[in-house]
Amino acid sequence: MQKNIKKKVIELYKKGFGCVTITKKLKIPKQHILKILNSEKIIRKRNRCDYLEYDKKDEYFIINRVCPKCNDLVETKSKNKTIACRNHFTKIKKKSLCKRCSLKLQIGKGNPFYGKKHTNKTKQKISKSRKGKATGINNSMSNLEFRTKANKNLKKSWESGKLENTRKKMSECMKKTLRSGKIKSKVSSKKEKEIYELLINHGYKVKRFFKIDTKICDLYIPSLNLIIEYFGDYWHCNPKKYSYDYINQKKQMTAKQIWDYDKHKVDLIISYGYNLEVIWESDFKTNTNKILTIINKYDKSINTTPERS
Repeated sequence: MQKNIKKKVIELYKKGFGCVTITKKLKIPKQHILKILNSEKIIRKRNRCDYLEYDKKDEYFIINRVCPKCNDLVETKSKNKTIACRNHFTKIKKKSLCKRCSLKLQIGKGNPFYGKKHTNKTKQKISKSRKGKATGINNSMSNLEFRTKANKNLKKSWESGKLENTRKKMSECMKKTLRSGKIKSKVSSKKEKEIYELLINHGYKVKRFFKIDTKICDLYIPSLNLIIEYFGDYWHCNPKKYSYDYINQKKQMTAKQIWDYDKHKVDLIISYGYNLEVIWESDFKTNTNKILTIINKYDKSINTTPERS
C-alpha cells in the first residue's frame, strides 16, 4: 500500500501537481508527501532556483540552456532572479527552440498564419481601432529629437556594415524593378530637353530615358546607335572643377565615388555594343554646336543596333 502511495505521489508531482493538490487527491498529510519527495531527492519547485548556475551581467540574471534542435546555448535572462528561473524551466518543459531554429520552422506552411486572411469584419474592426492613433503629434517621429536619434542610429548601422545584407537585397530589388520596366522615367534637366529638341529639329529620331539593363540613359539615336549622356558639372563633379575628395552635399558622396559610379554606367553601355558620348554642362554652354559635331562624326558610318537582353 505504502509503495503504491509513494509511486502516485512521485508520479503526480512530476506531472506538475503541487503538494496541496496531491494532499487533496490522495487524502494524505502534506508532511508525508514532503518526506517522500526528500527521500527520493526530488527537487521541489520552490527550491529549484537554488540549484541553478547564474551569470550576472549588469543588472541581468542569465541562465544558459541547450536548444533541443541545434544544441547551441540559449540565454534566458531577467532583472528578477525568480522570473529568470521560472522562464528557464518553462522553456525546458515546452522544449522551446532557439530563435534561429524557431524562425526556420515558421517558413511557408510552418507559419501559423500561413494561408489565413482577415475577414472584412475583422479588417473594419482593426481599422476602427487604429484610426487616429500614431498620427500627428501622437506619432513619435513627429518629434525632431526622436527623428534625429533614429536617423543617427540608422546611419551608424549602415556605415558599420551591419546592414550590408539589407543593402544588397534593396539593390537587387531595385535592379529587378528597373529591368521589369516599372520605372519608366527619371528627372530631366532643361539642357537635356534643349539637346533633345536640337536633335529633333535636325531630323533625327531620338528616344528619351532609354533603358539598358538597370541603367536609364538620357538620349538614344537608333539610326546612329548612339547614346548621349548629359553630365551636369555639379551633379557629376566635373574633374575640371572639383577635386577627387570634394563632397557633393546633395548626393552625400565624394567626387571620386561619383566618378566611379559614372564609369560603371559608361562601361555597361559600351559592353552592350552602343556608341556613347558624354557632354559636360560647361562644354555645352560654351559651344551649343558641339552636339552637331558629335553627330556628324557618327553620321559618316552605318551602325547596327544590337539586340537588347
